[in-house]
Amino acid sequence: MVMYTEHVERGNTGMEKYQKIYSDLLKALQEKVYQPGDYLPSDGQLVIRYQVSRETVRKAVKALANDGYVQRLPGRGSIVLDRKHFVFPVSTLESYREMVAQAHLDASNDVITIKRHVPVPENLTGDNLSILCTLVVRRRWVDGEEMVLDYDYINQDVIDHIPYEAAKNSLFDYFENQLGLQIDYAVKRMTVEKGTFEDRQLLHIDESMSMVVIRSETRLADNRILSFTESRHRADRFTSVEFARRHK
Repeated sequence: MVMYTEHVERGNTGMEKYQKIYSDLLKALQEKVYQPGDYLPSDGQLVIRYQVSRETVRKAVKALANDGYVQRLPGRGSIVLDRKHFVFPVSTLESYREMVAQAHLDASNDVITIKRHVPVPENLTGDNLSILCTLVVRRRWVDGEEMVLDYDYINQDVIDHIPYEAAKNSLFDYFENQLGLQIDYAVKRMTVEKGTFEDRQLLHIDESMSMVVIRSETRLADNRILSFTESRHRADRFTSVEFARRHK
């Protein structure tokens, strides 16, 4: 039997060289050496600078692209993205806290409402499903701007009470690490819609602003419905990176 092994380039520290390139470029981006709209050094320039293969350079830059820092433009290079755009992972299931931590953003939440015994709107269930939920409404701030409104309808048959601190910090953390629930997957639907009066009032946007609306149904490993969510994003600050599975 023929065995194939992958060649991995490593530096003197034992760190894979692509990780060193990623780290150096990320530091330069965070220190504003490269501004939104600038291009990173070409693959060829990075090959010469780090004395590595082109594949190692591509792996590093691809990682930056996957994390939402740059966009690879075929034949042109890697352009730096505006980090004020909120990169929302439609194809993965992550909590808001996890997303902003990975993006190194300054973010916070306002809890607008926690209200029990609320029926789920039909536009979230897609049918006449009748369950009572606790409604949690939160406003998300990113880098000092009001960006997102989240409406979470949490199944009261699964979770009877939502503490304020859990809503303020992270519902996923509360569900998984405090209640021991196993979140398995979510089904998401994304549309672009005209902003509502509440969007304009809470996000301080004008009537011309459109909203990217993501409606999702999240289920546990035992297939019970955990929640329905309507997440409303300012369209001018949204970038999408569908069935989304929770990664452990």
